[in-house]
Amino acid sequence: MTTAATPAREDGTRFPLSHLQRRLWLLHTLDPTGALQSTARCFQVTGRLDTGALQQALDHLVRRHEPLRTVFPLSATGEPVQLVLPGAALPLARLNCREPGQPLLRGKEFAERPFSGGDGPLARAGILRTGPDQHLLVLAVHLLVADGWSWNVLLRDLAACYAAALTGTAPQLPDLPLQYADWAHWQHGRLTGERRRELRHWWHRELDGAAPGLDLPATDTTAGRSGRTVTRSLDAGTETALRALARREGVSLFAVLAAAFGAMTGRRIGREELLIGTPVAHRDLPETEHLLGFLVGTLPLRVDLTGDPPFTELAHRLAAAARRSFAHKDLPWEELPWWQPPVDGQTLPTLAHHPAGSTGSLTLQGCRVSELDLPSDASRFDLTLRISEHPRQSRVRVEHDTRVVTPVEADDLVTGYLALLDSVALHPATVLSELLPQRPPTPRSPTETP
Repeated sequence: MTTAATPAREDGTRFPLSHLQRRLWLLHTLDPTGALQSTARCFQVTGRLDTGALQQALDHLVRRHEPLRTVFPLSATGEPVQLVLPGAALPLARLNCREPGQPLLRGKEFAERPFSGGDGPLARAGILRTGPDQHLLVLAVHLLVADGWSWNVLLRDLAACYAAALTGTAPQLPDLPLQYADWAHWQHGRLTGERRRELRHWWHRELDGAAPGLDLPATDTTAGRSGRTVTRSLDAGTETALRALARREGVSLFAVLAAAFGAMTGRRIGREELLIGTPVAHRDLPETEHLLGFLVGTLPLRVDLTGDPPFTELAHRLAAAARRSFAHKDLPWEELPWWQPPVDGQTLPTLAHHPAGSTGSLTLQGCRVSELDLPSDASRFDLTLRISEHPRQSRVRVEHDTRVVTPVEADDLVTGYLALLDSVALHPATVLSELLPQRPPTPRSPTETP
């Protein structure tokens, strides 16, 4: 990183929020649950778990990573600021299952307790004994302090600290050349007035004439989201063929997956020029590799379906649009042309692609650890399609607010998307009008979380 980002302050200094955090803070203030802007992971741990060593590991994480002891009080002018506390606790809460046979529901309840940005803490850990040498470990963090990539850092460091605590040694972890507040300071300095004007001008031209892929909801849906998820499997043969297609065409697998999503979305709203969104990490610099914090933003991508192109051409168009947008990702979301406070205008259907290993996994020495999905009945955004790669079988998961996208529409979307990927795998050079299903597809058997 440039010398402008060298750490030069002590705990207790108040710092502005990063541009990425400011939008997240707004969403947090509009969320009556206090938990929508957070993420949680649940792990089944089998073996002789040393909870004392686990607590020592959590204590070391808090000392190592400033975001785990950062709160966001309001300044005298009413603006939120970051305040790094000199010390903070992350106690391992002992959970009890109120209803026998329902440990995941207890884990969900624990994970979804409201977070207070001003007072903290913005992370919690809980342990639930489910049998002899068997526990559920639940970790929850607010996005203000840890994004999706941060889970890689958090779980890897937790494993190292736990192993060290078992032997009474110091954990062997890479040095942290800077902390999140240093990065936020650098980000503010990088976005000069001239650069901001250049970015605004570019985004106005890029987004001109393209419709958001979702209609604005009739009412304010930030007051409390009614969420639903549908999860299905991606055929292994189809996935192999799509990877081969991406290699032949010289584009990323993401471009192929996003092109199919853009085609389905355009068909749904009846538009040839539209916008979809995708999460993008602001971790271009090597110093951010081991950094905990919120460094991800939603980036608009223009989808051009004009001329009924072959799918391979659409994939190239999408790849080019992604390259353009990535090069101009530094403009804050609230300065993009369509943003309308206070509802936030999050009307972009979003595609999130999670390559294998991108969100981390947990190992605890002497134990067998497997991850479990916590049930969920809330949706952070209007519509998100997640593709999570797994060694055995990848998953396609649609998360949606039922007041914006109905269950029937969501089911039709995921079924049609999978059908389109199957067709693309077999006939990638076929034009879109022949690839897209002309009638509502027959649903496969979904696994739903109401």
